[in-house]
Amino acid sequence: MNSFYTRTQWIEENFMEIKPSSEVVLDLKYATTDNFMKEDIYAGFQRCFMSPVAGRMFLKACEVLRKDQPHLQFRIWDALRPRSIQARFFDFLAGTPFQSYVANPYPGSLHNFGMALDVTLQTKEGELLDMGTYFDDFRDIAQPKLEGHFIKTGELTPAQLENRLLLRKLLEDQGFKVLDHEWWHFNALPKEHVYEKHPILE
Repeated sequence: MNSFYTRTQWIEENFMEIKPSSEVVLDLKYATTDNFMKEDIYAGFQRCFMSPVAGRMFLKACEVLRKDQPHLQFRIWDALRPRSIQARFFDFLAGTPFQSYVANPYPGSLHNFGMALDVTLQTKEGELLDMGTYFDDFRDIAQPKLEGHFIKTGELTPAQLENRLLLRKLLEDQGFKVLDHEWWHFNALPKEHVYEKHPILE
């Protein structure tokens, strides 16, 4: 079982599918060549899955978005990811200054459990909100923990920070937590509540 396609039934039984809607656009970057690997890692698999726990949290965020920001949509870049793909990412960055951006496949990234979401906001006309960087940007300016510094230097504008904070509020109000070095990455539960307690996609 070395592809999404051969594991689809098991995935459908254990995870929740997130489908496009008025609040959600799918742009799964690892099913394209527009990613740091410059390769279609998912072999064109374009369906988006999350753990049922995380999926329900995300759908609540969609309800809030529909009510409070009806001109905006979530654009999902990645969610459930096989551990085998995680290993490829980890090996690709091993020995580089960017290795810390990819979790070790053992015990695994929360993406491998469907408990993590890479996401941004866009207008319903398809224009991405300016967050100061794009997806999978390994520069320090992408790190939420350094936003205060980059606001002071002027490299991150107040408008860009406001957009990040809007995304963060929508998701963190439902229990997600932003990763401290990737503004687009949100975890649904702490690792200690996930490992050995939820199914992992190998």
